[in-house]
Amino acid sequence: MKKGLLRELHPAVSMFYFIMLLFMTMFTLNPVIITVSFVMAFFGVLRHKGVGVLKMTAMLFVPILLFSVIILPLFNHNGVTPLFYINDMAVTLENIIYGLVMTIMLMAVSLWFITAGCMIDSEKILYITGKISPKISLVISMVLRFIPMMVKRWREIHEAQIGMLCTQDTGVMSKAKQFTKELSILVSWSLENSIDTSVSMESRGYGTGRRSSYHRFRIKTRDILFMAVFTALSVFIIYILLTGRFETYYFPEINIRKADALSVSAVVCQWLYMCAALI
Repeated sequence: MKKGLLRELHPAVSMFYFIMLLFMTMFTLNPVIITVSFVMAFFGVLRHKGVGVLKMTAMLFVPILLFSVIILPLFNHNGVTPLFYINDMAVTLENIIYGLVMTIMLMAVSLWFITAGCMIDSEKILYITGKISPKISLVISMVLRFIPMMVKRWREIHEAQIGMLCTQDTGVMSKAKQFTKELSILVSWSLENSIDTSVSMESRGYGTGRRSSYHRFRIKTRDILFMAVFTALSVFIIYILLTGRFETYYFPEINIRKADALSVSAVVCQWLYMCAALI
């Protein structure tokens, strides 16, 4: 895994960074803000995860894009700019643009979550949430471990079934039967592992008294400096958002507030803020 600035910073700083970043992306309908966020998230995933993850993510979002831009406008007829009519019902430009913007926002948020997963691992999440609620922290860490472990086990089961020549049939019913068999093996394996984990935790005295914890994270001067920079930039950008300088409406007609010096400065600050995820 490639190194990154946010991976080297204190977990609280990285967590604050991504929370503010998601707030900037999700709480505005301005196409400029959303597009900048999407482009930076795209390059962030490309920088830290590579082309393979981008291709897989694109395959997941193509159906959503088609639904939002092509299918949804056929049933929602808001807007004052008709492009064509189907059974005397107008398909409007406003609906298509709105669906496109919302899809880009969803893609940007998803890509930022992928980038955040590269910067904030389960140990950092355990450290941050452990101070608030150790039990919730334990559940989160177990879930984060459980998902990749299930994927790994599924591959092992499937490869074993291939080695036993159990996947030679090509019929739909045969494939469904084989899938059910592999799923049953996976569930049984997981249940047995959960019992072993429970017995192990009980044997180690979990829940019998106060527990101490160890963490390797220490706040350094660099963390304080970056926290101050992130706070200043995010407060300025959110202030501009809350004052309505990026106010945007799509219905009944598209209306985007004219840019001024402060709004342009906010876009530049947003770009600078998001550059930290690419370093």
